[in-house]
Amino acid sequence: MNSRTLHHPSYSPNYFSLDDILATNEKLPCKFDRAVISMGFLDPSARSKDLEKGLKLELPLWMASALGSRRKIVSCSLPRAFNDRYKDILRADASLVDLHALSPYYYELGRHLLPLVGAEGATLGTHLISTLKKRLRGIMDNSLNCQEAETLSRKSHFDHLERRLFQTGRSIYQDHQLWLQRRTHLLHTVPTAPQQGKRKISEIS
Repeated sequence: MNSRTLHHPSYSPNYFSLDDILATNEKLPCKFDRAVISMGFLDPSARSKDLEKGLKLELPLWMASALGSRRKIVSCSLPRAFNDRYKDILRADASLVDLHALSPYYYELGRHLLPLVGAEGATLGTHLISTLKKRLRGIMDNSLNCQEAETLSRKSHFDHLERRLFQTGRSIYQDHQLWLQRRTHLLHTVPTAPQQGKRKISEIS
């Protein structure tokens, strides 16, 4: 693993990614489709050391994924942030929604949910893409036009991915301003941009 790898968002199960750990720690409603022996400690109200078939519990996504996708022990439902009510609100005007309040890792959480929620996965994927498209222009407008003192308040409603996009936009805008002022010696490379070596003219021709 090199230092460049650590700058990339996870977007796939990644043992070393703090973003991935935090996203998959969010809880979602689950139903046990089979009885499970000696796992009663997962249910604080359980009187038995075993979990009965049909029991409903909220489990962290990483555990639900292990129990649901491979072993088919539990079936998962969408968490509150992705229920029909909030989807309708986002369809009506996605730009006004405090996405960070719904889930700090909204898009990554949704991506992890896709293989776990059966037929709902197809509509969820469409919803995630549509939501980001509707909010992207506002994110970029804010990143290019807000003053430094306004940065925190402007991005407070953004989820983690949107904040990364906002910060990238800010960095590019600031570099462009430095270039216009002929202060190119102060330019810096955006962390997410891959580093590429220079080529000699003889190599190009």
